[in-house]
Amino acid sequence: MLSDTERQLLKDRILLQSRELSPEPAGEEPLLQPLKGIRYLIFDFYGTLFISGVGDIGIDEKAGDSKKMVLALAACGLPAGGTAGKHGLKLFNDTVTKHRKALAEDGLEEPEPAIEKVWLDVLNGLAKKGLIDGHRVDEVLARRLAVEFEVRMNPVWPMPDLIPAVEDLRKKSLVMGVISNSQFYTPIAFEALAKQSLEEIGFDRKLLHWSFKEKVKKPSLDFYRSFLDKLKKFDPAAEPYEVLYVGNDMLKDVWPAATLGMRTALFAGDRRSLKWRRDDERCRYLQPDLVITELYQLVKCL
Repeated sequence: MLSDTERQLLKDRILLQSRELSPEPAGEEPLLQPLKGIRYLIFDFYGTLFISGVGDIGIDEKAGDSKKMVLALAACGLPAGGTAGKHGLKLFNDTVTKHRKALAEDGLEEPEPAIEKVWLDVLNGLAKKGLIDGHRVDEVLARRLAVEFEVRMNPVWPMPDLIPAVEDLRKKSLVMGVISNSQFYTPIAFEALAKQSLEEIGFDRKLLHWSFKEKVKKPSLDFYRSFLDKLKKFDPAAEPYEVLYVGNDMLKDVWPAATLGMRTALFAGDRRSLKWRRDDERCRYLQPDLVITELYQLVKCL
């Protein structure tokens, strides 16, 4: 559990290392229509609510920039010269693989390791190699290093119309939530860059569905099923067809949501994050209910 002091420090570091980003048009035409009966509006985070410099988040993807590892280590006051960056990067990738395999052996489909546990193992590995002698290794340092590495590997920024869109969607009495591949720093990044928490902006805390808490991620159908279970506890009368799910990836967002009976909107407003996945059999003939190129277009459809 993060203390208020640690949380503020991480917010400050995210803000300091971030810069304004703009969406890169994908050249797509919107598909807009009125949708009736929607009571729940649920969003993806990376590439939808927030611009993502690499288009998504995914700690199982092989990180390949040892220079950014060096910068992250140095920002934490750790030795970054010599082979620390190279060893740290290899250790990080190997550790992610090890954690994913351990979760898979427990029967989890599309397992999502907790990034702070990954970095704690990385730091202990560096300590055993004598590369960070004299530095105390604990979860606080692991979380700090996780943030310092992430802000360099995957810069993020709020979509330009995020705040006005959410403000006007709230007026429609929609209950809003999130289903997202994520890590502990995801809601912290929102607070840092949007200047308020998801709850303060109008999202319901009980419908924030994070992969790092569930230990499983998109496109796992179990990840979406567990959200619907959560929704049923929130409102026993809720039905999947009353949910509109908004995401930028046909496979990770539209396919699982549509498969379980939700209605879907593909966010096609940023070339970096838009994924049609037409070469995937699950997506080849799949059509979202809406295609939007700006978040505010949802206001006109709901």
